[in-house]
Amino acid sequence: MGRSGGEGCAMSMLFRVTLIISVILGLPIIIFYLASNFVASAVGASLGIVFLLLYCLLVVWLLSLSPMWPDRVGAGWKWVASCLIWGGGVSFIFVLIAGFPLTSLVDKAGWDLVAASFGGAYPEEIAKFLGVGVILFAFRSLNRPWHGLMTGALVGLGFEALENALYGAMGATLDANSDTAGVLFLWGVRLVVGPALHIVFTALAGWGLGLALFTANKSTAWRWMTAGWWLFVAFALHFAWNLMWPSNVLLIVNYIVVAAVMYPIVIWVWVRAHRLCKADTSYSFTQRPLSSVEALSRG
Repeated sequence: MGRSGGEGCAMSMLFRVTLIISVILGLPIIIFYLASNFVASAVGASLGIVFLLLYCLLVVWLLSLSPMWPDRVGAGWKWVASCLIWGGGVSFIFVLIAGFPLTSLVDKAGWDLVAASFGGAYPEEIAKFLGVGVILFAFRSLNRPWHGLMTGALVGLGFEALENALYGAMGATLDANSDTAGVLFLWGVRLVVGPALHIVFTALAGWGLGLALFTANKSTAWRWMTAGWWLFVAFALHFAWNLMWPSNVLLIVNYIVVAAVMYPIVIWVWVRAHRLCKADTSYSFTQRPLSSVEALSRG
């Protein structure tokens, strides 16, 4: 906003280089975690990879049906891959560095109720949010608030898909009768109980960042407050979902209450973003360079 063309190009290049380095670091993390699953269970690891790929393909396809999906020329498969690798790889680096130390402190303090909340919401949402920011700045065709929503959803998808694969392999080792049954059970639980959790969390945070970056005629204070508010919403929902209540009844009630707040919020945001997108006529794309006004009329 308000930067010259040269400054904008320089900033885009800076974030693009940052993203490339992050992807180079994050991809081996994904490979390492998926490979380590074979130590626990070859069946669990193999099924986890298959389910991970199917899950990512399905969600990416569904999201791509929306008019909010960015221009494929400026943000195609490289954008999708960057989002998934940041979510599934780079974010886990942040978790390893920042999550476990805080979890240990909380455990030592005896705060059992919030141990998983601090160990999850604190590093995970911040790490994913940073990824959304880097990616939005790295691709110049990402220039509308709903692009933040879409980018956040894909970053969250990358995180969730890998996490599901890890839990699935764990389920294979816990089932005394069948590795396959254990994998199917854990994947089923995570897909049915709180479906698309990380997709929702990061989509909401990304929506706020998209609004902050790409809404015209707003003050700097408004932009900071908007981005901070939606990051807080994502953090608070994740924090609340991870609360470890001492009884199963309270745990189930907690899930119901958080879901009753979370899913209506993301539906409202999605509908609002969709309407804004459909009403946006401020720019257009053509499949080929324009050489005349007649060419514009032909599209």
